[in-house]
Parts: sequence; C-alpha cells; structure tokens
Amino acid sequence: MPLIEPLTLTLPELAERWHMSPQQMLAGAVPQVLPMYFYFDGLVFAFGDKWLRANGDAAITQDLDTHQTRAASIEIDLQRQALHKRGLLKLTQWEEALSDGELAEHQAESDRLAGEIVRLTALLKQRHEERQQHVRNGLLRAAPRTLSDIALHGKTRFPQFAFMPNTPPGFDNTERVPPGTVVAMEDGFPLKDVLTDADLVISMLDIKLAEEAGLHQQPGI
Repeated sequence: MPLIEPLTLTLPELAERWHMSPQQMLAGAVPQVLPMYFYFDGLVFAFGDKWLRANGDAAITQDLDTHQTRAASIEIDLQRQALHKRGLLKLTQWEEALSDGELAEHQAESDRLAGEIVRLTALLKQRHEERQQHVRNGLLRAAPRTLSDIALHGKTRFPQFAFMPNTPPGFDNTERVPPGTVVAMEDGFPLKDVLTDADLVISMLDIKLAEEAGLHQQPGI
C-alpha cells in the first residue's frame, strides 16, 4: 500500500532530508527560497485594520459610556422637573425650575443622545460580529524577524505579526484577508509563549520545486 505523501514537512524533517541542521538552514538562504509557516488558531486581522484589531473600539466605547451617563442624568432631571411642575416634588437648593423652553432643549438633547446610543451600540455589535469572521485555523507565513530570532536562539517569543499565505494554484481565495498581507494575531488557542524550529513547516510542493531546480545542492543553501 503506497504511503500518502505529507502536504508539509517540519523544518527538522526537511533539514534531515537535505543533510543539514535546522540552524544551518535558517542561517543560510533557505528562508529566501522556501516560505516557512507555523500553525495558528485564533483571530487574524490585516495590520492596518485599526477598527477590528484589539482596542479599535476604544473611542466608540468611550463615547457610548459618555452618552449613556449624560442621557441618564438628563432623564433624572426631566423626571424631577415634571414632578415639580405637578407639585409632587420640591427641588433641592442646587436645582432650578426650568422653563418650558429649557425643558424642550433638555428633551431634544435626550432624544439626540438616545439616537446616538442606538447607533453606537449597533456599531459595536457589528464590529464584534465582523471580528468573529476573522477566525483562522491554519498556517501563517513566518516573518523574516521571526526566522532570524529562531536561527540565533533556537526559539522566539510567539509572534504577534505574520503574513497571510498565498493561495495554492487551482484554489479560490476565500479568506477575509488578502494573501501576502501583514496580519496581526489575537486570541490564539492554545496560548503559546514561544515558537521553535520544530513549529516551522514547509510546503511539500515548494520543497519539490526547489529540489527539481537543484537549489538544495547549491552552496550557501
């Protein structure tokens, strides 16, 4: 029964195949010849997508909190003024009875804030839903800095940024983030502290193309 060829090899597996050490491969020209990937399960956003990335909602959330606080204060004032007009409540020494015009202004502000609260709440809900559509369970291409750190130290802190892989030939791109885009990663599971050479994988298709071209036999590789 023929063996099923793997889609990828880990860097140590490829190093053994090419009679090198993982450090030799990372220190040479291999990273320029063969894209290297690592597995990630979490949220992935284009680096420039400030809205969907972590804390992108900070200003909107702050505005919403401010509007809600102000709206609650106005609502209390309007209720107290209404009770005062009906003779059911005596205002404190720090309160003044408002004219009909002033009450109308307060009501108009209350209505405006209510509309803003609805709009901002819907915006934050939409953002939350859009973030959940950026879940990725698959490979990301390691950045040069990540590879150089592993080459020097054998490991690196688990990266916050990487590249979206290119779409394999013959496949349609269905990703939310275009291929080749620098991406920011969030909420990875399980949470990993470090990335090592054993976490790096290379596409078997890329390996075969390199071997067919004899690149693995060239000096400096």
